[in-house]
Parts: sequence; structure tokens; C-alpha cells
Amino acid sequence: MVSHVVIPIIIIAIVVAALILTGQYANPIVAVPSMAIVGFISYRIAYVIYKTRRRNLYTYVGKIGKAIEDIPKNGEGYVMIEGEMWKAIAEEPIVEGEKVIVTGMEGLKLKVKKLTDNDKN
Repeated sequence: MVSHVVIPIIIIAIVVAALILTGQYANPIVAVPSMAIVGFISYRIAYVIYKTRRRNLYTYVGKIGKAIEDIPKNGEGYVMIEGEMWKAIAEEPIVEGEKVIVTGMEGLKLKVKKLTDNDKN
């Protein structure tokens, strides 16, 4: 878990040490912290981009949420799934506040139905 933070810090330290030893930086008091900060911020930006590109939207199937508004059968409405508000298509009439379970996706809309005791298992 910690390796995604420790490895870049070690790499940055090695690069900075190599630049200082070869004489590429005349004033290491200013250059070392600046390079370390820029390097770490660049790494974190690349890490976030890499992680979000690999996000699988289809992991919402089977997730449990709550209806934010009344949704008629085969109609559209909004549901809250893991703190995110999604537009949903109901397979059956759903009343505001009822628990729902995601059964599939259609584009960027979730297909949902009421949560029953059988679905909890």
C-alpha cells in the first residue's frame, strides 16, 4: 500500500543526488526541494489519471442504493448509489426512499429494481 508513495520518493532522491554530484545544480538548497515537490506532484497527477482510466463502470451491477424520487415502471428517475447520483431506469414502480439494487447499465443509466430479501443474499 505504501509503495505507491515510497518508490517515487526514492527515485526523486536518486535523480536529485545524481544532478548534484554531476554539478548540474549550482544551488541545491533551492533546487532540491523544488525538484522534489514538482516531481511528487507530477507523479500524483499521473497516478490519479492512471487509476481513473482503469475504472470499470460495470462494477455498479449488484450495488444497493436508494431512490431519490418516485420512478414509474420503465420510466427514468434518480437514485443514490455509493454517494453518487445516477439516472436510473426502473424495472418496476419505485417509491422515493425505497432501497434499490442495480441489475444492469444502459449507456450511462442504471437499470434498477426494488431490493427484496432474496436480493440481499
